Amino acid sequence: MTILSETQPVSTLGRLYIYAIHGYVTEVMFTAAWEFVVNLNWKFPGNTSVWSLFIYGLSTLLIEKLYLLLKDRAPLLVRALIYTAWTYCWEFCTGYVLRHFNACPWDYTPFDGDFMGLVTLEYAPLWFIGGIVGEQIVIKNTLRLCWAATDDDDRDVNDDDNVHVTGYFTR
Repeated sequence: MTILSETQPVSTLGRLYIYAIHGYVTEVMFTAAWEFVVNLNWKFPGNTSVWSLFIYGLSTLLIEKLYLLLKDRAPLLVRALIYTAWTYCWEFCTGYVLRHFNACPWDYTPFDGDFMGLVTLEYAPLWFIGGIVGEQIVIKNTLRLCWAATDDDDRDVNDDDNVHVTGYFTR
């Protein structure tokens, strides 16, 4: 029989890691789908930059804070608009800084609605939907994750070698 003893939520650093990996994989999948739709490339070559780990990780941590602040104060569609506005500000600022080091991995100048090649209005529906999906699936479930120590009945519970850590969702 396994008894769950003390539980702890995933740390901020752990959530940063989850959000960074999620953003990174999402961008690779998006660029692969884009390559297929635009060029009918059945190889689905997705790509991104290592910078996206930091960009998505930190941005989603801030969106998490906004979610916790606004969840009881604003309806979902209003929150999604706020997330979209934040995404545009964050994408512009990070792109602006990276461009100064010749390291900006995106260039939206071919798009009609671009501003300085760093953001484009054509992506507004995607950022809006991404904000909803990010909140409802990624952030809510990440905040439910907990670490719990388990003790097995067959072992000496005073022996630290017999304590196991497992992750699980809270309700």
